[in-house]
Amino acid sequence: METFIIVLIYGLIIIGFVFNTWLSILNYKNRNAKIPEEVEDVYDEEKYQKWLKYNMETFRFSSIVSVINIIIFLLMLIFGVYVFFNDVALNMSSNATTQIVIFIGLYYLVSFVIGLFTSYYSAFTIEEKYGFNKMTKKTFIFDKIKGLVLMAIFGGGIVVLVYTIYDKAGQLFFLYTWIALVTILLLVNILYTKLIIPLFNKLTDLPDGELKDAILSLAKKVGYEVSQISVMDASKRSSKLNAFFSGFGKFKKIVLYDTLVDKMSTEEVVSVLAHEIGHNKHKHIIFNLVQMALTLLIYIGAFALILGTDVFSTAFGFDSANFGFSIILFSVLMSPFSILLGLVTSYFSRKHEYQADRFAAIHNGKGHIESSLKVLSRENFSNLTPHPLYVKLTYSHPPTVDRIRAIRKVD
Repeated sequence: METFIIVLIYGLIIIGFVFNTWLSILNYKNRNAKIPEEVEDVYDEEKYQKWLKYNMETFRFSSIVSVINIIIFLLMLIFGVYVFFNDVALNMSSNATTQIVIFIGLYYLVSFVIGLFTSYYSAFTIEEKYGFNKMTKKTFIFDKIKGLVLMAIFGGGIVVLVYTIYDKAGQLFFLYTWIALVTILLLVNILYTKLIIPLFNKLTDLPDGELKDAILSLAKKVGYEVSQISVMDASKRSSKLNAFFSGFGKFKKIVLYDTLVDKMSTEEVVSVLAHEIGHNKHKHIIFNLVQMALTLLIYIGAFALILGTDVFSTAFGFDSANFGFSIILFSVLMSPFSILLGLVTSYFSRKHEYQADRFAAIHNGKGHIESSLKVLSRENFSNLTPHPLYVKLTYSHPPTVDRIRAIRKVD
């Protein structure tokens, strides 16, 4: 049985890696496809050649990182590094909860160190070369420190919570864990802008003026109550553009990147906001929360199966089912299954984007939302010719050309 489990685990890991690699190569090869006429004006020739080089470098780098990560994980399995982590945890504490936190902490520390080098190279070599990175090395270091502390507090807290439920709840572990994680999900959605973002970025109220008046005018026109519009100093890290809503009900907030405000006209920014309001009007935020809650059911069930089957741990050198190792194994094994799950979730996400675009087109004009999409594509170096299969499996937003075609059909 243990031999079967070992072969199964290695097989799933390798199959998932090979499939993801094949899919990325498929998408990369499609970069030279003819640009549709609807988006021919997004890039001029010089900028398009620059995009091709950027696409090539990011593809090569992400491929190398994927290979490194899979090799390190497999070597750690083969040479019993996780068993060693467990022995260290057992020697450091006699408390079961503390042992699990130490075990997971050691694993995360290895992942953190590897990610430190790869993210540094990505930011200060590739992104900086193409003019996207605006981050200083000091900001990079402080971001990593704050991220590490947050992970230790938040991630460690969730591990302790789930283990406590597992230890105390017995047969009701599945139900109580699901309720606890859904509650955390709701709290994060409500408090993200208020508590998490200020740790990394400065939020300021959108000043009075033409843009604010235009946004408030649109909001009044469509019957949407705006409690707060904030501008985030995203430009201290990147030149890329974005805007988002956070929270729901009384807690909803609008956040605009300062890069978006600087590089778009008033009508284009209003169109972006109209799109976000469209998500709210169509209850997409509620839909996404329900979808994530249902996804958690699947994930918790898979984790409970791995944790409740000793052989998943004993096959790799543990004496019995190990809680910490089960978390790691679960996170790796869910990767190939997430591809199938993503096929469904991505479909609904893209459908929602079309609906939000339609809302913006109706209430603020088709030309403005189309123009804003082109600016976003150009400034964020979007791929104008992604492979259709890659889109279906991984894209949460439709390609720009498909969105523009849909907008032009709006009556």
